[in-house]
Amino acid sequence: MKNIKFYDLPKNNSTYAKKFIKDFKAINSSGKYLIGNFVRKFEINFSQYCQSKFTVGVGNCLDAIKLSFMSLKIRGYLKDGDEVLVPANTYIASILGIIGANLKPVLVEPDENTFNLDSKNIEKKITKKTKAILVVDLYGHPSDLFGIKKISKKYNLKVVHDAAQSLGASIGKKKVGSFFDATCFSFFPGKNLGAFGDGGAITTNDKITYKILLSLRNYGEEPFDNLTNRKYINNYKGVNSRLDELQAAILLNKLKDFHLNQKKRHQIAKHYLENINNPKIILPYIAKNFNHSSHLFVIKCKDRNKLRGYLLKNKIETMIHYPKPAYKQPAFKEYNLKKFPITDKIYSEILSIPIFPTLKNTEIKHITKILNKF
Repeated sequence: MKNIKFYDLPKNNSTYAKKFIKDFKAINSSGKYLIGNFVRKFEINFSQYCQSKFTVGVGNCLDAIKLSFMSLKIRGYLKDGDEVLVPANTYIASILGIIGANLKPVLVEPDENTFNLDSKNIEKKITKKTKAILVVDLYGHPSDLFGIKKISKKYNLKVVHDAAQSLGASIGKKKVGSFFDATCFSFFPGKNLGAFGDGGAITTNDKITYKILLSLRNYGEEPFDNLTNRKYINNYKGVNSRLDELQAAILLNKLKDFHLNQKKRHQIAKHYLENINNPKIILPYIAKNFNHSSHLFVIKCKDRNKLRGYLLKNKIETMIHYPKPAYKQPAFKEYNLKKFPITDKIYSEILSIPIFPTLKNTEIKHITKILNKF
């Protein structure tokens, strides 16, 4: 058996090479490289997929989070220094998005099973300074979105949803992307819907928020359909975070096949769940009526480092999402002394095994066999 990669982007993306070259020529001929027809078409199609009214394509998911909070400040819902609850075990980008909007992140312990925010823990952390929640769907399992929505109404809190890893997930028939004030997505190459570089998007059902976001992504300038009606009037202190035409063209093509890739991911996850049988390994938990995006397949093991070395010896690549929590990073010295026992336990045990759509059946079975022998 050859080395089994954690994911094989070149193999997956080679399918789109010919179409990409054709689209590149069309874009080059048009002379429109930013916020053109491909971006607009992708935004429309992405909204339809996510069951949302509007989509705004941006440079990446960190910007999506930052711009979402900036829009809520412009609308008067938030102000500088307001506190935002966020999972303690999330990736650093979620926290940076809050700080980038000049708000204060307050770390909350997650649920040990789903890795997401626990409704009970949220309520314990709410104070008079709490004005918003950043919900993060880690690894692809949707958070308790309906429960969090009830809490947000009870305490009059705004909610931004970081769905960087949960595109394609749903609760019942309601898809991620249509629950809250704004939902943020990532099109980083390794995501379920990955670009050939960085990219992100924000979905919303609020027309006013949508128009503000359109402006914020382009230096705070009044939105325009083409250069002939561009006014060069900047109503807000915005940023430069625009999804470019090339990435939009790639994402448009991949969105057409998204359901097929998701089907393959779900098949791999199903095989693992039904066939990995080792008392040393804890399989992912999926709540009833929740549909996982299968972005990552994260197992837990008390001897995680030993297991990882064992898998590597058997030519199976793995990853740890993530090796060190944000509150232990040098960049966040103000959090270094705080204690988050649940998060620490999660970080010491988690291991992501391959679930990429290009995996062969023989590789999936081999991974399962090796895990069962550990």
